[in-house]
Amino acid sequence: MSGMGREDRKAYEPFAAACVHGELPACSASCPLNLDVREIVRHIQAGNFTAAYKAYRVKAVFPEIVANLCDEPCKAGCVRKGLDQSVSLRLLEKACVEHARDKSIPSFNLPPKTHTVAVIGAGLSGLTCAVKLVSKSYPVTVYEKSDRLGGRLWDLLCPEVFLPALRLQLDAVDCVVRLGTEVVSLDDLECDAVVVATGEGGEAFGLLEDMDRRSFGTARPGVFVIGNVLGATPVEGIAQGRIAAASVEKYLKVGAMDGMLETFRRTHCPFEMDLSQVRPRAAVSPADGESYDQEAAGAEAARCLLCDCTVCSDGCELFGAFRKMPKQMVSDAVASLHTKRSAGMVRAMSSCNLCGLCGKICPQGIDMGRFFSDFRVFKREDGLLPPAFHEFFMSDMRHANEEAYLARAAPGHTKAGRVFFPGCQLAASDPRHVELTYHYLLERVPDMGLILGCCGAPAEWAAESTLRDDVAARLTAEWERFGRPEFVFACATCKLQFERHMPRIRGISLYELLLDVGWPEVGAAGEREAGNEAGMGNEPEACVFDPCSSRYDETMQRSVRQIAEKAGISLTELPWSGEKARCCGWGGHIAAANPKLMKTIGRNRSSAHALPYITYCANCQEVFGRAGKASRHVLDLVLGLDTALSPSLRLPSQGLPVAGLPSLGQRRANRMAAKRTVLEREWGLDMTAEEGEVRRGVVTVTIPDELLHRMYDERILEDVVYQTIEYCEATGDAVYDPDRDLYIGHLRIGAVTYWVEYARSVEGHVLSSVFSHRMEIVESRETWES
Repeated sequence: MSGMGREDRKAYEPFAAACVHGELPACSASCPLNLDVREIVRHIQAGNFTAAYKAYRVKAVFPEIVANLCDEPCKAGCVRKGLDQSVSLRLLEKACVEHARDKSIPSFNLPPKTHTVAVIGAGLSGLTCAVKLVSKSYPVTVYEKSDRLGGRLWDLLCPEVFLPALRLQLDAVDCVVRLGTEVVSLDDLECDAVVVATGEGGEAFGLLEDMDRRSFGTARPGVFVIGNVLGATPVEGIAQGRIAAASVEKYLKVGAMDGMLETFRRTHCPFEMDLSQVRPRAAVSPADGESYDQEAAGAEAARCLLCDCTVCSDGCELFGAFRKMPKQMVSDAVASLHTKRSAGMVRAMSSCNLCGLCGKICPQGIDMGRFFSDFRVFKREDGLLPPAFHEFFMSDMRHANEEAYLARAAPGHTKAGRVFFPGCQLAASDPRHVELTYHYLLERVPDMGLILGCCGAPAEWAAESTLRDDVAARLTAEWERFGRPEFVFACATCKLQFERHMPRIRGISLYELLLDVGWPEVGAAGEREAGNEAGMGNEPEACVFDPCSSRYDETMQRSVRQIAEKAGISLTELPWSGEKARCCGWGGHIAAANPKLMKTIGRNRSSAHALPYITYCANCQEVFGRAGKASRHVLDLVLGLDTALSPSLRLPSQGLPVAGLPSLGQRRANRMAAKRTVLEREWGLDMTAEEGEVRRGVVTVTIPDELLHRMYDERILEDVVYQTIEYCEATGDAVYDPDRDLYIGHLRIGAVTYWVEYARSVEGHVLSSVFSHRMEIVESRETWES
């Protein structure tokens, strides 16, 4: 995939071609006209009957006539029929006709065509074909052997109903109608195409054999047959007239008789609707027994489910946030390959959690996560993926794989039967999860090695495939050094990364292993307590929140549930769990590209159920903690940790949803603390010289809690603030604002420019504000003389 040429990338154009969103619902597929029921009903729901009428007229051509003749085949297709009653679409169509305020026919100033067309028969099918062709500026002459328009409409409706409707259309177009004129031979007509619509028992000129029943083309070039001469109903005749008009136009342009595929009648609905959450509602009866007033029409329209395939957008907020579905997103992304003006598309693809849920639940298996992952690589190769979107996360990965990195066999061992790999975020959230777990595992599995580091997921999400492969190569080398042991994963994302990029390394989840070897008898402080066999707290009811990366790891999911149940917790399943596990919002590192969307996802996952959550992903736990959702990591249950002592689980205070949670700098300090503690406790090393606290810098800076919360949301490290203020103080590159008694300065670090506003005080410096942007500020030192 990496390094693909632009021609190779074109292979992605049909990626979402199988998407059925926007395809015909069952009611439209049952309708001979293939009416756009969704659009019509949507306008009625909005109270706009004129717009509904115009949408209806696109396919019906003569709305007043169709509304009176329709025999409602759509009722058989309506999905509500098995639930309560089918939507009364015919009454809604009549409401469009009766309540529309403007029925004027739009005109288009198209250049006149040179080819001429003859239509034989002035019934519904013939006039429909004529109207459609004339609207495209083709000269059309209609020949009718009787002395009146309408054909069999005279036997079906009162002329007061259909004649005004016919005239409304015909008066709006320049169509020549010759009544009382019988065509005996087609050879007598001087035209470029002929449409035969002579009605029941009418002359077919021997053309019915070997004709194309989809395009209505005959064996004679340029001649088409439609309508009741083929046995069509009046409504079917309108549909055939519209199709034939398109077929005639294609013939006149390229000489082909096979018609326009997109105009052919479709009878299949390619998707099914889930009615499990739909409540029964009886159909609305018209007050006069015949027609709806506007209020009743709106009420009946509200029963319509606007059936469509929205499985992906129901499962993921990305599509709603950008108001685009897969086909449009793929089209826009492919188009963006040919221009540097693609910021909107880059932001969209950078807003995807890359979790793959859409591919799992889509009936067609369209995985937009895979698509956007590949396109992130393309944009990075083209220099169009903003480094700032992933700057923080790549820096965090480097910290985990450099300063905080540790790879050791168990004390007294050079090889390992198993290696505990907790991942980079578990210790950052709460170092005790790593310290106590590894201490216990060593007691049960004496040759258990330990690797503290990152699996490379941030590099993959940042489209840095080379760096991701470097991480994989390093971990594979460690695996070889330890004697090819089995890895024990606390993080589902890490386990998935290994399966994808290091498939030779066997792995098992920590939670499966704990069920096998048991878990420690520990109290809240991590000390052994007699009589506390499981070390569990009292959580009578909860929901297990499956991380998206566990979607295909049924064993891990089941193990966590078994642990919770052994702790005496009664579990309730979330609506989206197991194979349909939804991302908490962390995946794909969308925070910088789309912080609003990430918060929306986090809130939605938090509100999926009122019960507390049990998590087994440090990222999920972090998201819920900052959203104020009551939640506990499953290791808190296993290790008997008191939530009041755990910095990742403290309850909100002072109205701040993230009070008590570790700041970005503290998360890095937590990693260092976990490394220091295990080296001291398990290997007996003196780590007093190791840095384990948040860097305070040369200058003293006080950062208010409110700013720390905002800095977390904007991924601004405390260390960045210290560096920027140090730079401003050392160089004097700061502007003083006397009105606020603040100093303002900036410093570019990597791909991001940071601004600080701070005050000087006796104790040092107090941060007032901080923000960042991607623009680079180029300053000039030249002095201009007048």
